[in-house]
Amino acid sequence: MNARHVLRWVGGQSFVAAPVNAAPTLLRFDSDDFMDRLLATLAEAPQTLPSFVARPESWQQLGEPTPAPALAAPTSAAARALTRQRSLLGFKREVPAPAPAPAAPLPLKLFQPVHQRFYLATAHLVCELPGLPTRTTSGGDKSGMLLRRLMPGGREAAFVKAPGQPGRWQPLADASQPLPGEEWLPVFPLAYTAPDGHPRKLLAGLIPAARHDDFRFAPLQPATPPTLADDLKASARMAFIAPWQGLIERARATRDAGGQPQVNTPWSEDATQRANALKLSLPIANDQLQESSWRLLQDMAEWLAAHLPEVHARLGSGTAQRTAAQQLLQRLQAATFLPARRAEAVFQNVFSAAVTDPQRSTTAVTDLRAALAAIGAVSAALDQASVAFPRPPAPGAWPTFAFPLAIATASGVLEGPFTRWPASGASVEDIQEEANDHLLTLQAALDDAIDEAVTAGVAGTSRPQAPDAARLARELQDTLKADAGPPRYVLRFVHQRCDCGPLHPAVMSDPSEVFELAGFFDVDAPLRPIRIALPFDTSPGGLRKYGKNSAFIMSDLLCGQMKRVRRLGFGDLVLSVLPWPFHKDLSVPDGGPCGGQGASSFGTICSLSIPIITIVAFVLLIVIATLLDLIFRWLPFLMVCFPVPGLKGKKP
Repeated sequence: MNARHVLRWVGGQSFVAAPVNAAPTLLRFDSDDFMDRLLATLAEAPQTLPSFVARPESWQQLGEPTPAPALAAPTSAAARALTRQRSLLGFKREVPAPAPAPAAPLPLKLFQPVHQRFYLATAHLVCELPGLPTRTTSGGDKSGMLLRRLMPGGREAAFVKAPGQPGRWQPLADASQPLPGEEWLPVFPLAYTAPDGHPRKLLAGLIPAARHDDFRFAPLQPATPPTLADDLKASARMAFIAPWQGLIERARATRDAGGQPQVNTPWSEDATQRANALKLSLPIANDQLQESSWRLLQDMAEWLAAHLPEVHARLGSGTAQRTAAQQLLQRLQAATFLPARRAEAVFQNVFSAAVTDPQRSTTAVTDLRAALAAIGAVSAALDQASVAFPRPPAPGAWPTFAFPLAIATASGVLEGPFTRWPASGASVEDIQEEANDHLLTLQAALDDAIDEAVTAGVAGTSRPQAPDAARLARELQDTLKADAGPPRYVLRFVHQRCDCGPLHPAVMSDPSEVFELAGFFDVDAPLRPIRIALPFDTSPGGLRKYGKNSAFIMSDLLCGQMKRVRRLGFGDLVLSVLPWPFHKDLSVPDGGPCGGQGASSFGTICSLSIPIITIVAFVLLIVIATLLDLIFRWLPFLMVCFPVPGLKGKKP
């Protein structure tokens, strides 16, 4: 197979500016109609193509606006061709005078379409003959673009992406050829007539700047797919390890909120009065923690039954055959809540009477292993509960044992089923850290049991879908190890001939100019104009005219809960945080589904007015931003308002 002509890539502006360059040309556009502008430019004035070349900019140093093509007069094709030829008289492909370099040159950063920036990479595929004629390709030939990441030392890495899997960066020993499995970005042809009168075909491709996160956080080294053990560990963390940590944090928040104003109790900084206030507020908060603990025990037991059946089968009694499984059982049994501890003074008045009821024994279940074994008997009834604990939804719905995974006590500390109780006098921060350390120890024993079960082939029959955040965390950790600042990229054009086989490899272009990809929230990003028009006439007479076209579908249970919320007013919220004698506790009456229980209950479809919802969202934005300004100090940078005389809601 003889190839008469040698193929070559040249830049997009090679035939309208001198000299002919070998690197692809990056074009920048600042409007959504960028394709129309490019087509009109190639048709009417291709000699102006260099004015579109991408240059560094930021919102404080904007580049020159994209030139708009002149509108052609509605004349005949011959007249338009004559006008075009006259405009090209005396055209010379001269190198434009270089602009003076700024004092601190900006890096070439490509922004996203949301910033109203669009970038095209352009190049010509030509033959190595006098005049560099355009290469005429056959039907099976393939052209595209390759995005390469520059590694430390100047090496390139290819973006390899298998179908249905996340991409990864594969370092290259030879950057002159595409890597098998490397992602090819599509290109499209644009035919035009060059200023010298010869027909040309420009190949262009849209640079996917909006995929910044895909390219930025892809692992740098060959990525191995997550194993079954990895997915099980991530699933366990999502199912009950992280929620348990959340319970500990919630108990800490309950302890920190102790001493808030109580009804008929004067506000005071006196330590005794604050302790009394904490004592009054604990039962309600700890009842909620107890119900959350029951739900979490459900998740733990169901997860063990699905993925570690050997451990689940021996929760009640017995010894596991495998070492790590037995150590996990011992760790669960060591997480104790001893009867002697519950009888101490620090646990007085911690729970309401519903928890300490004689029928709900606080001594029957003393460790986490027994609690997991006991929760299965009431799991189905617990799922049917439609009201919050301690309200009785139905006989036998709530478990007959109390085993909170985290609570706040009357002494103002945190407690839970941990292997070692905090020393007296320890700060609440130390107690919370110790509780989390014990939980991490439990997680380590669980990980060992998972590895052992997977190796032995007894890890259950189903593979859970691990959260995407777990995969991203692993890959980002590996990526940051070799991170040397913002990633830098280059583009290469590539052409693969369909009928030449290995004798003639793919034709690669030189790398383009080095550039960066901007993130969605980039401090240098240009500002796309965004206008949200609020209703002009906000008087009752004006707002009543808007239709209600946004429908919300609510079940009977959610309908009943919303009715309870609607009975609370803004004044109730204010009074609930004021000191005595103005303080008034929130009164949230009991309630079930709308319409009652059984067949008489009903759901609703509520239709709301979108303009009023928009006003509410804007007001809440201002209120919440003002409150959070106490932490973030962002209010001076949030908003700027310009007066518009004559912009009236009601015309006189």
